[in-house]
Parts: sequence; structure tokens; C-alpha cells
Amino acid sequence: MEKVPTEVGDLVGRFAQVIWHVLEFLWSWSFGQIVAMFRLPLNSLPLWKQILFGLVLAALGYMFHKISKDLLKAVQSMIGATVGFFTAIIGMMPQIVWAGLIAFGGAWIMTNMNPSWIPAALR
Repeated sequence: MEKVPTEVGDLVGRFAQVIWHVLEFLWSWSFGQIVAMFRLPLNSLPLWKQILFGLVLAALGYMFHKISKDLLKAVQSMIGATVGFFTAIIGMMPQIVWAGLIAFGGAWIMTNMNPSWIPAALR
């Protein structure tokens, strides 16, 4: 039965690794295509290809703008989640201190007090 969580963890790890490799491949391929487009000899191309080059540049500019907006949203979400996490931790501090004080008081009473009014059967 102990092997099941280990096997599930291994499976999830391999799945994440495959996804990472696919993302890495797509990133490298896309960046390579963009770099290859900028290496084209623009001066020696016919006018219609230069116009197409300008349209492709405009489309790439739009895509970079859209990607940067999405990335900014993701960063804002991560920062918001981090701030929310630390806010929750700080908000729990009084309760954590109270739990510590209760434990400290209970331990102190159990080790230091032996009241005479408690029946001998309970001592």
C-alpha cells in the first residue's frame, strides 16, 4: 500500500517533466522562427514581401503586447497570492500565541500546583 503514493508521485513527476520538455521545445522553436524572420535580407526582397514583412512585424508586436499583458497578470496573481498567504499567517499569530499561552499555563499548573482541596483519589 505504501508503493501507491510513491508510484503516483513518480507518475506526476514524469508528467510534469514531459510538459516542461514540450514547453521548452515550443519556446525554442518559436524564438528560432522569430530570429530567422529577422535575418531575412529585407533590402533585396520585392515590395510585396517587404509589405508582408511589415504586417508580420505588426502581428508580432501585437502578440508580444498580448503575451506581456498575460504575463503581467500572472505575476500580479502570484504577488497577490503571496501577500494573501503572509497576511493570513500574520492574522493567525494571535491565535498561535494564545495556543502557546494555554499550553504553557496548563503545563505550569500540572507541574507546580498541588492544591489540597482536590480529593486524594484524584491526585
